[in-house]
Amino acid sequence: MAILKKNIWLIFYVLTLTATILFLSASYLKWESTYLKYQTSQENIVELMANATHSLFDTQERLMDILGVTILEDRHHQYDTQSIEKHSNSLLQNPDVIAFGVTTPEGEFIFASSHKDPKQITSLLKQPESRESFMEALSTHGMVFGRTYFSQPLQKWGMPIRKTVRDEEGKPLFVMTTLLRLTSTFDTLMNTIHHRQNLVVSVIRDTDLYQQYNSEGKHDYAKTYQSPFPKKVMDRVYTIIFDTYGLTPQELKRDEPLVSFGYTHEDGVRYLASLKYNKTYKLWIIVHTYLDTIIKDFLQSLALYVTAFIVSGAIFFFLFRLIANAEDKRRSDLIQQATHDQLTTLPNRSYLHQNIFHWAYKNAPPFSLFYVDMDHFKNINDSFGHQFGDYVLVEITKRLRALTPPHSLIIRYGGDEFVLVTRLHEHKELLNFASRLIDALSRPYNVNELHFNIGASVGIAIYPEHGENFDMLLRASDIALYESKKVKNSAHIFASEMQEGFLKNVKIEQALRKAINQHELFMVYQPQIDTQGCVYGVEALLRWNSPTLGNVAPNHFIPLAEASGLMPKIGRFIIETACREIKELHLNLEYAFQISINISVRQFMDPGFLEHLLETVDKTQMHRLAITLEVTENLFIEDMHYILPLLHQIRELGIQISMDDFGTGYSSLSMLRKLPIDELKIDKSFVDEIFSDEASAKMVQNIIAIGKNFGMHILAEGVETKEQKEILTTFGCDRFQGYYFAKPLPKEELLSFLKKQTFTDKS
Repeated sequence: MAILKKNIWLIFYVLTLTATILFLSASYLKWESTYLKYQTSQENIVELMANATHSLFDTQERLMDILGVTILEDRHHQYDTQSIEKHSNSLLQNPDVIAFGVTTPEGEFIFASSHKDPKQITSLLKQPESRESFMEALSTHGMVFGRTYFSQPLQKWGMPIRKTVRDEEGKPLFVMTTLLRLTSTFDTLMNTIHHRQNLVVSVIRDTDLYQQYNSEGKHDYAKTYQSPFPKKVMDRVYTIIFDTYGLTPQELKRDEPLVSFGYTHEDGVRYLASLKYNKTYKLWIIVHTYLDTIIKDFLQSLALYVTAFIVSGAIFFFLFRLIANAEDKRRSDLIQQATHDQLTTLPNRSYLHQNIFHWAYKNAPPFSLFYVDMDHFKNINDSFGHQFGDYVLVEITKRLRALTPPHSLIIRYGGDEFVLVTRLHEHKELLNFASRLIDALSRPYNVNELHFNIGASVGIAIYPEHGENFDMLLRASDIALYESKKVKNSAHIFASEMQEGFLKNVKIEQALRKAINQHELFMVYQPQIDTQGCVYGVEALLRWNSPTLGNVAPNHFIPLAEASGLMPKIGRFIIETACREIKELHLNLEYAFQISINISVRQFMDPGFLEHLLETVDKTQMHRLAITLEVTENLFIEDMHYILPLLHQIRELGIQISMDDFGTGYSSLSMLRKLPIDELKIDKSFVDEIFSDEASAKMVQNIIAIGKNFGMHILAEGVETKEQKEILTTFGCDRFQGYYFAKPLPKEELLSFLKKQTFTDKS
């Protein structure tokens, strides 16, 4: 401001001393000022347009990448247009997007949001306006722009962007094309620019000089976008830039400098032009102003130069102050949004990573890190929607704030995960606090007259005992949380031996993810015998023989599959394999005995479970009456409003339902009365102690009595001796399963076993 005032006073004294010199000098300075004003404004607009263009296309490319991965993960992506339509709905909700399509590498449409029958659309390789960009998309891994063109089906002008999705070997699978609205983004930017009527903004493709966008193009779309920008004009521009700045076209493209220059068209019209290249998307952003406009502005302002200069100085100062204040507020709001969770207003993961140094530093006092994960929270979102889940998250936040000691830090680390940093560090006080924390978070949550019961698992790490930096502490607390999740609603402090078990489980989980595709999983079948010694059916049991880990026990890898989300996929393998192999035995023996298939909690809660089951039954031609689904009592701590109707639906389809391990879980007689259960299975733990423990014997008798009262069949598993079979028969047990009769057998051995047996007459 001091320099500016000095210039004003200098001009004032010069004006006072000599009007002629002052007028000439002032006129020259004013001209330079006016010219510079237009140039600076124009350059700012170029930068704005360049940044906005890059941001727009970068965002679209990211969205297409995400959409491509989503479609690719769907095994029906090349054939199922409904699946592609479902995945592309979120993209089409963007107001900048007009249409979306997926084509084969040959250019034939698989899906087009703008056409009910995409096969009627001309191949992109046969359309002159799309052929070149389509070929370019096939040859590159990045996003490619197509020429701006007029879409006949949509009756709109748009900018196509294309991206090829490839397999692991780099072979093109399909090409996605998004048609962006030509004017929405750019015209919105133009509307924010003062004196935009004096500016012409062009976005030009470097490869063929076709214009992607021209702010005056709406006056004649066809003339603007169906012919390339004149090459001789571009060559003349290169020459002027080289003469002015010494920059070659290659340097302009490599370094992306912003340059301004004067240009005289062959018709005599003069321009002030500014230019910048975007090498990521190979685009020229050019803004030009007619020089006559600048001259006219200069002449109008010259007469009132002194007054205008003083007023403009105050105005510019005021405007810049407003801009600076607005920028400060915007920056503050952005920081708040970036570092805090909008739903709970708690600091988020980014805030924790940026501020943990306030806690963990050299010679810092001890503190603890609590990693809190809510148990069964996902069921609320899945069953009632995210709105109910959000209410619960807000209530969880209130309870955490009420319970956490002062000067602690509460972080929402993920969906239903929270991190607490406190000054507590003694083991006893940590476990006491964790116990109070779990009790508070496990109390029922009331939302719109609905009551939700969820729990909390907690992993605890102590600084510096378990790590001297945040990553080490977080890893330690995560491992401790893993131990807590095994039993749910509990807390553990990290111990070194946990890490060994954790790493072992990680190794098993990684191997398990490859096991299905590498044919390491297989089925065995254990016969089920009735009181007459006849075969009633078999239970399908999963086994895993890993080339690196050997034979892995089911009670080891099944819980890992549940925890890692692999169980629905493995469950589908079990259903498909069991139905296929048992159907082969039915045909070979010419008799349809029963097959029992275990269904896990995660598998049962999968929305596509029943549809897949019925598809598999129809595909293998298994009779529904020959299928029994085994569920455990743990299933009924989930959402009964979802489970009970599904069980009735399964039962009405003719598929029987067996409750496995009855007596070890959460069932009550009132709930058992409501369930469509055909069979109760007595857990092996009761059978093992039926002679040595009177309570076990009475429990078995009670289970049999309960089942009989409800009209259910009773099956005892784990029968290993003749004496066990006889006393169970005396108690009224209907069916038996265990090593006394047969061990679990592969399909071939089962066939040999069954050929020697008599089958139960179910008629």
